[in-house]
Amino acid sequence: MGGRFSVLEGNRMDAKSTLLKERLESLLKQAAAVASQLQGIEQGSGTPHYDEIELPAHELGQRLSRMIQSDRATEIAIAEKTQTACPDCSRPCRVEVQHRTANSMDGPIEIAESIAKCRHSQAVFFSLSVLR
Repeated sequence: MGGRFSVLEGNRMDAKSTLLKERLESLLKQAAAVASQLQGIEQGSGTPHYDEIELPAHELGQRLSRMIQSDRATEIAIAEKTQTACPDCSRPCRVEVQHRTANSMDGPIEIAESIAKCRHSQAVFFSLSVLR
């Protein structure tokens, strides 16, 4: 844990992480079963070509990826501090959360991001803590 967390806190975080991973695995198995059933209904009684199985599965994976990216970016933006120093003039600037569409490798996503605007230097920049 690198001295950042006590042993007890580290154990709690490990336990929580383990529980979340187990929950995610269970939910993914459920989602896969539902998606498979839905594919079966949509494809009918004939034997589908494998790409008719693979392509919808891949599209669903991309959809999940976009949802995760959007949720995580928003989570980070909301947790950001409300003020930071301007990189140009070092004066305090208010940090705001703005929403926009971004293009990920899995397609367009709606994200929230922390952006600071300096009224003195007119600089507009991403909150410094995001750029670690």
